[in-house]
Amino acid sequence: MAKKNNDKPTVTEATPQPPKFTVEQLRKNALELFGVTASTFEGAVYGFKGEFTVQEMKNHIEKWLKKEVK
Repeated sequence: MAKKNNDKPTVTEATPQPPKFTVEQLRKNALELFGVTASTFEGAVYGFKGEFTVQEMKNHIEKWLKKEVK
């Protein structure tokens, strides 16, 4: 015989999403946020538009810095 579960479903709080910022906003604080100069930031985000979280941009910059120069 199947056992009935009379427990009420628990309500879980939604995980707050980190805020997103424009490239221009992130550029202003590149040294403090990512540890890179403005010129390095410019090279890493060339052609970027839209909004990004600090972590998304940090991941992109780190990947860009490791990219092999051709």
